[in-house]
Amino acid sequence: MKRFSGKTALITGASSGMGKDYARLLAAAGAHLVLTARREDRLVSLRDTLLAEFSVDVLVLPCDLMDPVSRQAMLDALDGRGVKVDILINNAGLGLQEPFVAMPWGHLQGMMDVDMTALTHLTHHFATRMQARGEGYVLLVASVAGHMAIPGYAGYSACKHYVRALGYALNGELRPAGVRVTVVSPGATETEFFDVAGHQRNLLAKLLTGKSEAVAWSALKGLHRGRREVVPGLINWLATLSARLLPYTLMRRIMEIIF
Repeated sequence: MKRFSGKTALITGASSGMGKDYARLLAAAGAHLVLTARREDRLVSLRDTLLAEFSVDVLVLPCDLMDPVSRQAMLDALDGRGVKVDILINNAGLGLQEPFVAMPWGHLQGMMDVDMTALTHLTHHFATRMQARGEGYVLLVASVAGHMAIPGYAGYSACKHYVRALGYALNGELRPAGVRVTVVSPGATETEFFDVAGHQRNLLAKLLTGKSEAVAWSALKGLHRGRREVVPGLINWLATLSARLLPYTLMRRIMEIIF
C-alpha cells in the first residue's frame, strides 16, 4: 500500500474494533492519522501505542458523530490546524437488533444519524476537497446486511443498503477526478458490534464470525486498488451471491436461523 505513505487518514470509530485495526495498518503503511470517536481515553491510549511503534503523526479529535454540532467542531478543528485529509475511513457504525416497531424512535434515529447522516456529511465534506485536488481515497463501511433484508435488523439493513448505493454511485462520479471510493461489506466480525446491538449470538453465528484485522486489511487493499466493493471472506461473498440468486423468502429464513 505504497500510495498511502505520507498521506493523512481520518478514521472514524477509531477507539475500538476495526477502527484500531485500520489505524495500525495505515500507520504501518506510513500514513499519518487523525483518530476520532467519542471515547477520548481510548483514542489517547491508541495514539500513544502507535507513536511508540511507528514514525507517523497521530492527532486525536474526540467527536460524537451523532451530534451535528460535534461533527462540525471536528471539521473546524482540522481546518484550524491546516490538516489536509487524503484518506477518509468511514468506519463508525451502529447496529441495533430489535423488531422495528418495538425499537424506540430515539434509538432508531441515532443509528440512522451515525450510519447514514454522519457518513454522508463527512464524505461530502472531504470528497469535495479531494475532487478539487484531483486525488483522494474514501472508504465506506457497509455490511453483508446491506445486500439483504434481515428481520430484527430492519433499520440496520436499510442503512447499509444506503451506504452501498452511495458508494457505488460515488465510485463512478469521482473516479474521473482521481478520487477512489470503495465500499467494504463485512459479515459478522469480532468487534463490539454485537454487544452494542444487544445480540446474543447462537453457535452458528459465532462460527461465522471473522477477525477484524483481516477485514480491515482486505478493505484497505481494495481501496488502494480502487475497487468498487470488497466483500471479505468466501462465506460472506457466497452470502451476497445467494442474496441475488435465491428467493427472498428462503434468504429471509436463512438469516433468521443465523441471526
